[in-house]
Amino acid sequence: MIPGSHRLHLLLKNYLKDGVLNIPSVIVAGSNGKGTTCAFIESILRSHGFKTGLYTSPHLIHPNERIRINGIPLSEDVFEKNLLTIIAEAQNTLPDASLFEILTATSLFTFKKEDIDFLVCEVGLGGLLDSTNCISPLVSVVTSITLEHTEVLGDSEEKIAADKSYVSRRNRPVILGDLSPSALSGAIKTIQLIGAIPKLFSTAFNEKFNTVFSQIKLSNHSDLTFANLNIANLKTALLAIQEIELEIQYHLNKKFLFNYEKTIEGIKKTQWPGRFDIRQIENRTIIFDASHNPDGFEFFLQEYKRSEFSERRCTLVFASLSDKDWKKTLRKIPEIAHTIYVTEMDSPRSELSKNILEYFHKLKIENQSQHFNIFCYDKYEIALEAAMNQNINDPIVITGSIAFIGLAMERFGLSFLTGN
Repeated sequence: MIPGSHRLHLLLKNYLKDGVLNIPSVIVAGSNGKGTTCAFIESILRSHGFKTGLYTSPHLIHPNERIRINGIPLSEDVFEKNLLTIIAEAQNTLPDASLFEILTATSLFTFKKEDIDFLVCEVGLGGLLDSTNCISPLVSVVTSITLEHTEVLGDSEEKIAADKSYVSRRNRPVILGDLSPSALSGAIKTIQLIGAIPKLFSTAFNEKFNTVFSQIKLSNHSDLTFANLNIANLKTALLAIQEIELEIQYHLNKKFLFNYEKTIEGIKKTQWPGRFDIRQIENRTIIFDASHNPDGFEFFLQEYKRSEFSERRCTLVFASLSDKDWKKTLRKIPEIAHTIYVTEMDSPRSELSKNILEYFHKLKIENQSQHFNIFCYDKYEIALEAAMNQNINDPIVITGSIAFIGLAMERFGLSFLTGN
């Protein structure tokens, strides 16, 4: 099997005449911040009256979360019906289709049926060969670059950025977010090869951003449905919106005016579950965060230190996939946690809890200045119960893996979106 977006053209060849790949869209690639940036863009577009489709991955609790119409996940019945349609199609057009290819095709099939106005699409892995790269975006985005999936994407930030930047299109804008000099160099090489138009944060844009941002009540966290204060992702999303405005007018001959009030409304209503996601369960404050690499956890750490919990160390429950750089993440945890429960998921990809425990013991020997207690359970259900049963009222943080916090949220009987 030769991977690539061309496989989606094969899978959906009977639907190409219906324009299933030509829905007006923005595609978002990057190492961290893809989902958050997509959530901002989708919510802002919806606040301006667009009927939106949002495709993201992976899911937290149920697969239907990946496909949303106007911010609402597909019902399980509709998801199953459309999924089975694509599975049947793939048996004839692409028998060796992967699960991600099937889900991507299902999303495009659904969005065409629902007659959406605009698609916001998160890339799965990389850019060059990802199945989402089959669409024809008006605007492309690269949010950030870190060392990840190096066996596939390359062993340097420059190579990874070069791969992810293949989501750009000739004569169309590509937004470059929070990139290091080496990542920016790799991105620019690909962008020049394709003939796309790189867009960076300019002085004029920063002034416009500050005007919008100054109207958001930063002091009142309850105004926001999740930690919307990732400045880099919000700036990236707003620059994308600015370019979408121009592209819609130029290529679609439709009028879309960037409106401050509607934009602020969209920002405040953004929901992106599992990212500094604060829930109240059995009179305990629990923070779910899907940080699964060192850079992601560093952002969470800074958010925690700026939050209402900054003066209180937490109880933290941690599990990770074995292919993530969990050791580097662990070194930061004692800064905010007095008690740590390490555990594992019932998956061959999960790191063994005994290995995590062993590394934590090593950290305790190396760092005598920060006292913390460690407990280890190989069943995550027991670890969660133990954390909940402590006779203290400090917040509980659940982190380490998207898959893990999804399991934890399901264990607590939580819905995907707050208030839904």
